[in-house]
Amino acid sequence: MNSLKLQSIGWNNYLLQQLSFEEVALLGDKINAFRITAIHRNRIEAIGQVGARDLMCPQFLQPVSQHLAVGDWVLVKPFEEHLSISRVITPKNRIERLQSNHKQVIAANLDYLWIVTSANHDFNLKRIQRYLSLAYEFEIEPVVIVTKTDLCNEIDGKSAWDFIDQVKSLNVNLVHGVSVTDSTSLEGLQDYFKVGNTIALLGSSGVGKSTLVNALSNSHQATQSIRDSDNKGKHTTTHRQLFFTDNKVAIIDTPGMRELHLFKSDTGLEKTFEDIVTLMSRCKFSNCQHESEPGCAVIAALKTGEILQTHFDNYKKLLKEDEFIKRKELGSHAEKAHDRAFFKMIDQHRKTKW
Repeated sequence: MNSLKLQSIGWNNYLLQQLSFEEVALLGDKINAFRITAIHRNRIEAIGQVGARDLMCPQFLQPVSQHLAVGDWVLVKPFEEHLSISRVITPKNRIERLQSNHKQVIAANLDYLWIVTSANHDFNLKRIQRYLSLAYEFEIEPVVIVTKTDLCNEIDGKSAWDFIDQVKSLNVNLVHGVSVTDSTSLEGLQDYFKVGNTIALLGSSGVGKSTLVNALSNSHQATQSIRDSDNKGKHTTTHRQLFFTDNKVAIIDTPGMRELHLFKSDTGLEKTFEDIVTLMSRCKFSNCQHESEPGCAVIAALKTGEILQTHFDNYKKLLKEDEFIKRKELGSHAEKAHDRAFFKMIDQHRKTKW
């Protein structure tokens, strides 16, 4: 096994420790480790120490969108003239969302999640909070990047710095304002480009994800301009794809998301709305609904302007979505348990001698 080759595409000791002694002994011989770089409807692209290959996906990993993500590491075995996935190595993290009432895995084994937004009418603080909750839930360091700062031109009286300050008000540690036409504004992003690192980009269509990647990595992702009428982007990236920069950093570019429905995000919401959660702990009553109760710390903070009503409303909205998903999951598990018990009873009756 050429471990240096694998390390350059993100292999590490965390992944190695999950292998059995037999798998380690056969690694590079009868067993190969591959990292998934793209998932299409009828094929999976991956890269390993033998280079890029197409992989077969077995039935137990279907549907693929619920079991495999770009960035995942898998073990494969020869199957006739093909390579077939034998198992998925547990990722150190994996971001998921709710799509068409089903869990959809987006990207795995990340070091940073770049949340990309633009300094124009597409800027949406509530959407950024959703992305932050996603990152915090799966313990990934979020980096918010405000693009197109050179095109801001005092939109509605706001400069590029106003947009950046709004993001910083969310207590985000890492915020950057950039313009691809100003190379000095991109210099701070080079700090994330360390060999073996993996960075996923999330954001709406047209915010400049692919353009940003091209400027930083000398790659050639397809790009399009935004519409002049509403500053909204045209769809460019059509599927999630992992590729490597010249200095061996893995970049996962994703299609633009107009909507992001969180999937199980208790911890993420608590971290994103830490100021509100802290206030709730100071309320007079432990079961306070924060509507008209006496001694409510949240109501007091809203009256003084310590927190904004829009900020609190967004928290309640996301919390309600999360609770709905939990109830739905609980109902689904109960239904499956009932079905198992029912068919087990039927099977036992069939075996009973009358």
